[in-house]
Amino acid sequence: MKKYKKIKWILVFTFVFFQLLLQNQVGAQEKSISLGNTAVKLKNNNFYLLKIIDERPDKRKIGIVYNEEKEDVYLKLLNGTAKASNEFLTKFSKKNNASYPIVLTIKELKVVEKIVNSKIVNGSSEIKVEFGFMRDSTLITLTSYQTKISFTRSFNVTARYQYLIGRLFDKSLLYFDQWISINYDKSPLLIKAVQLNIKPDYGIDNPISGDTVFWSNKYKLSWKDFEGKKPLSTKYAAQVFTNFEYNALANIKNGVLMIDLQLKAYMLKSASWTSLTLSEEHLAHEQLHFDITKVIAERYKKKASKMLTIDDYDSELQLLFIEMYRELNRLQKEYDAESNHSINFVGQQKWQSLISDELRVNR
Repeated sequence: MKKYKKIKWILVFTFVFFQLLLQNQVGAQEKSISLGNTAVKLKNNNFYLLKIIDERPDKRKIGIVYNEEKEDVYLKLLNGTAKASNEFLTKFSKKNNASYPIVLTIKELKVVEKIVNSKIVNGSSEIKVEFGFMRDSTLITLTSYQTKISFTRSFNVTARYQYLIGRLFDKSLLYFDQWISINYDKSPLLIKAVQLNIKPDYGIDNPISGDTVFWSNKYKLSWKDFEGKKPLSTKYAAQVFTNFEYNALANIKNGVLMIDLQLKAYMLKSASWTSLTLSEEHLAHEQLHFDITKVIAERYKKKASKMLTIDDYDSELQLLFIEMYRELNRLQKEYDAESNHSINFVGQQKWQSLISDELRVNR
């Protein structure tokens, strides 16, 4: 019986509590304001506001203020914060093909008032927003901004809430207008796309440069290019030292990351050596080692043109270089094995044909 009475009192208490809560919510006064017009003028036409997102935890109101009777009043934006701010802000930026689609996310927007005495109220309006750029379907966070406007009023004078909120949005837009002026074609965050421009190989028109011979279809190696000293411990009659490198210069133009990629395939005279009694067949074998290096450089260009992304282009070029360097070593070893260092005529001719065909395609 006692248990039954206890449950009964709990139910009665719960009912009364929710009734009071409901009465409080129904009886709460509300004040809706519209943002109206603004005189803000933007300097840039290279962005437009795609949309405004309200991410505040409490989207029902933008603050609690006081009326003349010192009663709490819920302050709201007419039609809701997201819609009202969209209507207010989007008219100040015009879309064009070169402009950035910007998403403005409202993290905080509030009006706070505090009673000082029977006549005076101190208050503040605050905003915190985040600007992002829609790159394809991905939102790239660019920058954030927050500001605060303080005010004092008497109870019999209503604060200019419409002006205060509008001013917060104005200042936010002006901040971003300045930010994009400073960072346009400078910040990697604003890159829309990547364009790879492959330049002619370094030294291809002037292949001789001191100790270096750059690969060129205008120049074939001769024994005089082998200036190094033959090691005493080697069993081979000749060796050519070849290598390849890349250089990538990047700059941003109209939001596009322009990468100028230049390769160089080369041999070093001082690191290449030979015996004095070798034939032209032996020289052709060494030339083909050089040609294989050029083939790898061409493969590098082809792969690079298909794989670069905005965020990782630099590391992608480096990783590709490592991959192609391993492939270079593998091909050079296979070539020597199948040709038996030029002794196997059939193997030599096979590789001569394969490499010549690939070089011909890349011209």
